[in-house]
Amino acid sequence: MTLAGDALDLGRLLAWAARPRETPARHDDYHQVVTRYLQDPDFASAADAMFTGAGLRVVVTATDGVIVTAEATSSLRLTAGDVMKRAQPQHRAVVGAVVLAVARTAYPEPSMLNDPDRVAVFTAQTVVDTLDRAAQAHEERSERDGDLDDDSVEMWRRWQAIAPARPNARRKSVSDRQGVVARVCRILADAGYLTARGETDGGTWMSRPRFRYAVAELCADSELYALVNGIAEHPPDEPGTGRPGGEGETDGGNDSGTDRDHDGQG
Repeated sequence: MTLAGDALDLGRLLAWAARPRETPARHDDYHQVVTRYLQDPDFASAADAMFTGAGLRVVVTATDGVIVTAEATSSLRLTAGDVMKRAQPQHRAVVGAVVLAVARTAYPEPSMLNDPDRVAVFTAQTVVDTLDRAAQAHEERSERDGDLDDDSVEMWRRWQAIAPARPNARRKSVSDRQGVVARVCRILADAGYLTARGETDGGTWMSRPRFRYAVAELCADSELYALVNGIAEHPPDEPGTGRPGGEGETDGGNDSGTDRDHDGQG
């Protein structure tokens, strides 16, 4: 192709990367540009260089399309502060912990970050349980060791100050623990990391493949993630190479952070 044609296709690839909720199966244009990336090494190298220059890591697969994660120094990185802007003022102190707990619930074992077939399904209450256990452990530790980070202590105090969800409540509250988690999950869904699957236990959510890469990046540059969740720094196979890892499906699943297959994924 001509230089202008290459530049046009690079722009198309970048445009689809900015629409993380879409997949190649839904759009012919997306399918065509992904196919070119996978079959044209020169084009793929040019695309990789473009994303690298923007501080982004890219993986492209025929099934999931363009999966982009931002380096810590990238101006395009979605930060906890960006998420906090959409949270109620009294809940902003705990938003970071909620995001970490969602990641921990979806990927409780380091090896799961290397499994391209894992699609976790979990509920808001499962994330609440993870946060409650972490807050309790931090409280016990603070009683033994007074030399703890003040911000961390305040964060867990704020979480414990949020009311638990009322059993059998006729209406859901956006201000109780389940409601706060559900709100963060909706933000992650809007960003293309999760898909809403139901209303069980405050909301049921399914991870999308791009969330695995985002969690791996989180493991790589967040001491808080390692501290709270105990997941080692262990990125998934071939992050940032621009080449697809394995593809496939897993069997079965339920609403408690287990695997589901890729079919029907939005």
